[in-house]
Amino acid sequence: GSETGLRVEFLAVTEQIHLSLPENKHKTFSSGALMFMTFIGRFRRVMDSSQNAYNEDTSTLLERLDCLEKALFQSGQSGLNGFQSWEKGRASQLTASSLVINYRKRKMADVQA
Repeated sequence: GSETGLRVEFLAVTEQIHLSLPENKHKTFSSGALMFMTFIGRFRRVMDSSQNAYNEDTSTLLERLDCLEKALFQSGQSGLNGFQSWEKGRASQLTASSLVINYRKRKMADVQA
Protein backbone atom coordinates (compact mmCIF):
# COMPACT_ATOMS: atom_id res chain seq x y z
CA GLY A 1 0.00 0.00 0.00
CA SER A 2 0.96 3.64 0.16
CA GLU A 3 2.49 3.16 3.61
CA THR A 4 5.00 0.64 2.21
CA GLY A 5 5.83 3.04 -0.62
CA LEU A 6 6.52 5.80 1.90
CA ARG A 7 8.82 3.53 3.90
CA VAL A 8 10.78 2.57 0.79
CA GLU A 9 11.06 6.23 -0.24
CA PHE A 10 12.11 7.21 3.31
CA LEU A 11 14.80 4.53 3.36
CA ALA A 12 16.09 5.55 -0.07
CA VAL A 13 16.36 9.21 0.95
CA THR A 14 17.93 8.28 4.29
CA GLU A 15 20.47 6.09 2.54
CA GLN A 16 21.37 8.89 0.12
CA ILE A 17 21.90 11.30 3.00
CA HIS A 18 24.11 8.95 5.00
CA LEU A 19 26.12 7.81 1.98
CA SER A 20 26.73 11.43 0.98
CA LEU A 21 28.60 12.03 4.23
CA PRO A 22 32.38 11.73 3.67
CA GLU A 23 32.88 9.38 6.63
CA ASN A 24 30.30 6.93 5.20
CA LYS A 25 31.40 6.95 1.56
CA HIS A 26 32.75 3.38 1.50
CA LYS A 27 30.36 1.81 4.01
CA THR A 28 27.15 -0.10 3.46
CA PHE A 29 24.25 0.02 5.89
CA SER A 30 21.19 -2.15 6.40
CA SER A 31 17.76 -0.52 6.35
CA GLY A 32 17.49 -1.01 10.11
CA ALA A 33 20.86 0.62 10.71
CA LEU A 34 19.88 3.58 8.54
CA MET A 35 16.61 4.03 10.41
CA PHE A 36 18.41 3.79 13.74
CA MET A 37 21.04 6.35 12.72
CA THR A 38 18.31 8.67 11.47
CA PHE A 39 16.37 8.31 14.74
CA ILE A 40 19.47 9.00 16.84
CA GLY A 41 20.32 12.06 14.76
CA ARG A 42 16.81 13.50 15.00
CA PHE A 43 16.58 12.70 18.73
CA ARG A 44 19.87 14.51 19.37
CA ARG A 45 18.84 17.57 17.37
CA VAL A 46 15.48 17.83 19.15
CA MET A 47 17.02 17.43 22.61
CA ASP A 48 19.89 19.83 21.84
CA SER A 49 17.38 22.39 20.57
CA SER A 50 15.20 21.99 23.66
CA GLN A 51 18.17 22.52 25.98
CA ASN A 52 19.57 25.50 24.07
CA ALA A 53 16.33 27.46 23.67
CA TYR A 54 15.82 28.92 27.14
CA ASN A 55 13.43 31.90 27.10
CA GLU A 56 13.44 32.02 23.28
CA ASP A 57 10.69 31.91 20.69
CA THR A 58 10.57 28.30 19.50
CA SER A 59 7.53 28.54 17.20
CA THR A 60 9.58 28.29 13.98
CA LEU A 61 11.44 25.26 15.28
CA LEU A 62 8.26 23.53 16.47
CA GLU A 63 6.58 23.96 13.07
CA ARG A 64 9.05 21.51 11.54
CA LEU A 65 8.63 18.78 14.17
CA ASP A 66 6.13 15.93 14.13
CA CYS A 67 3.88 15.18 17.13
CA LEU A 68 6.34 12.88 18.90
CA GLU A 69 9.23 15.28 18.38
CA LYS A 70 7.14 18.16 19.74
CA ALA A 71 6.37 16.13 22.86
CA LEU A 72 10.07 15.27 23.25
CA PHE A 73 11.02 18.93 22.78
CA GLN A 74 8.45 20.08 25.35
CA SER A 75 9.66 17.45 27.82
CA GLY A 76 13.23 18.70 27.37
CA GLN A 77 12.07 22.31 27.82
CA SER A 78 10.17 21.34 30.98
CA GLY A 79 13.30 19.72 32.40
CA LEU A 80 15.39 22.74 31.48
CA ASN A 81 12.89 25.15 33.06
CA GLY A 82 12.76 23.04 36.22
CA PHE A 83 16.54 22.98 36.43
CA GLN A 84 16.77 26.73 35.85
CA SER A 85 14.22 27.35 38.62
CA TRP A 86 16.11 25.07 40.98
CA GLU A 87 19.43 26.72 40.08
CA LYS A 88 17.98 30.16 40.85
CA GLY A 89 16.57 28.95 44.17
CA ARG A 90 12.94 29.19 43.04
CA ALA A 91 12.19 25.50 43.34
CA SER A 92 10.89 24.66 46.77
CA GLN A 93 11.76 20.98 46.70
CA LEU A 94 13.53 18.48 44.48
CA THR A 95 11.60 15.30 43.77
CA ALA A 96 12.76 11.94 42.47
CA SER A 97 11.67 10.89 39.00
CA SER A 98 9.16 8.09 38.59
CA LEU A 99 11.95 5.96 37.11
CA VAL A 100 13.99 6.29 40.32
CA ILE A 101 10.94 5.65 42.52
CA ASN A 102 10.00 2.50 40.58
CA TYR A 103 13.60 1.28 40.70
CA ARG A 104 13.63 1.69 44.49
CA LYS A 105 10.35 -0.25 44.77
CA ARG A 106 11.75 -3.12 42.66
CA LYS A 107 14.96 -3.14 44.68
CA MET A 108 13.01 -3.29 47.97
CA ALA A 109 10.84 -6.12 46.61
CA ASP A 110 13.98 -8.06 45.64
CA VAL A 111 15.53 -7.53 49.08
CA GLN A 112 12.36 -8.69 50.85
CA ALA A 113 12.01 -11.79 48.64
